[in-house]
Amino acid sequence: MEPALIWKSLGIKKPEKALQPLAPYAEYLLLERGYSPRGVRRYLQDLALWFRFLQEEDFTPGPEAVRALLLKERWAPRRVQGFLAALRSYYRYLAQVKGEAVSDPTEGIGRPKAGRRLPLHPAPEELKRFLEALEAEKEARLLSRLARFLYGTGLRISEALSLKGRNVILEGSVPVAIRVVGKGNKERLVPLSRTAREVLLELGPPQGNVSIFTFTQGRHRGRVPSARYVEARFREAALRAGLDPRRFTPHKLRHAYATLLVEVGVELDAVKDLLGHESIATTQIYLHASRERLKEAAQRLPDL
Repeated sequence: MEPALIWKSLGIKKPEKALQPLAPYAEYLLLERGYSPRGVRRYLQDLALWFRFLQEEDFTPGPEAVRALLLKERWAPRRVQGFLAALRSYYRYLAQVKGEAVSDPTEGIGRPKAGRRLPLHPAPEELKRFLEALEAEKEARLLSRLARFLYGTGLRISEALSLKGRNVILEGSVPVAIRVVGKGNKERLVPLSRTAREVLLELGPPQGNVSIFTFTQGRHRGRVPSARYVEARFREAALRAGLDPRRFTPHKLRHAYATLLVEVGVELDAVKDLLGHESIATTQIYLHASRERLKEAAQRLPDL
C-alpha cells in the first residue's frame, strides 16, 4: 500500500517527519494485526515521541533511555502502560517480522499498576433520553439505529461500521446473528438481541457486499460514516439531552451491553466471547461457550 493511502486510512493528513518511516509498520498494524485506525495513531504518536526524545537527548534505544523518558514525563500509570505497549509492539515487529537484530528497550522496565476504573456506562432510561435527542440530528435514522445496534450487540464502532450484508446470518428471512472480524483479524459470531434484530429488520434485507450503516441523505448518501463523525454526533446529542457526553460514546454503549448482561446473570465467559475478548479462530468460532449459550445470553439483554 502506498504511504499516502496508509496516512489517509489513519486520518492523518500530513504526517510529521518522525512518522514518515513508520508507514510500513502502520500498514502491518492495520492489515495484518487488525488494529483500529485510532489504536494505530496512538502507537505512532508514542513512537514519534520516543524517536524525538532519543535524538534530542542523544540516547540509544534501551532500558536506560526508557527510564529517562519516563522520569522526564512523569505520566500516570495508565499512560505509562500504553507507552510501553507501543514500544514493545514496534520492536517485536522489527525483530520478528523484519528480522532485524534489535532488542526490546522495555525489557526489565516494571509495569505500573493502573488500577481499574469503573466504566461510566449509561442506564437504559438515560439511553432513551439520548435516543430522543438523536432525533434532532440530520442523520437521525442512521445515528439512532447505530446507537441501538451498538447497545444491542456490544460491537466496537469500527466493527459495526465495517459490517456488510454478507456478515448477517439469517434463519429464513430473520437476522439471528452477525459474523464480526475484530482485533487481530479474529472472527466471532455474535447472536442478535431483540434490539439489534429490530434494527436490521428496519434496514431491510441485507445485500451481499453492501455496507449496513450508511448515510441516508445528501451527497454522502450510501457512504459509510467515519467513527469520528459518529462520536461527534453522539456528543452533540448527549449535551442536548443534558447528559454527560463522556457516558454516551460508542464505546460506552459497548460497556452498557456487557454490564447489563452481567447484571441479569449471564456468565462472564459468555460475555467475553460476545465482546470478542477471547481469541476465536475463523474455523473455531466458539472457543469457550456453545452456540446455544451465546444465543441465550444475547436474548437476555433488556429491550431498548
